[in-house]
Amino acid sequence: MSKTQFVGFGEEGFWAYDVALGIFLKHLIDAADASGQADAPWLSEAVSSWRVTACISDYGLTLTADWSTAQWKTFLILVEEACARLAARESIPAGEIVDWQILEGTCLHTRGAPEVHTAPIVELGQAIIALVSGRLQAAPKGKIWLYGTPSGRETLGWEG
Repeated sequence: MSKTQFVGFGEEGFWAYDVALGIFLKHLIDAADASGQADAPWLSEAVSSWRVTACISDYGLTLTADWSTAQWKTFLILVEEACARLAARESIPAGEIVDWQILEGTCLHTRGAPEVHTAPIVELGQAIIALVSGRLQAAPKGKIWLYGTPSGRETLGWEG
């Protein structure tokens, strides 16, 4: 099982630590469920995909450009809400994380961490906003960003 998952939009993207991406997506799903729009077909389909990506690290998060302007606006509002909910806490205990019911028959993992600090996860959420808004800072030459690690954003060598 890989520790990273690719987050992509069009031809751009970055890598994310799987623990952080799973926790972020859980909060994004919660924001979608609380939005009053969860029954909209596009959002329901997206939430189903997010559930799989959150719990199974073999999948990455692919954001496609086929949503309408209104749908993208809603998505960005949901990402901001997820970031705000995460930022309200300094950390989340592992026991709480593994108890979340996101996808039937699976649970999130913490890779042995007794707690997960939220600041790197908020940074990951902000990177998703920057990515889809075309404002993601370019990684150093020959590198690609890795977001959500316990120590925050890092770079990886990249040939792509």
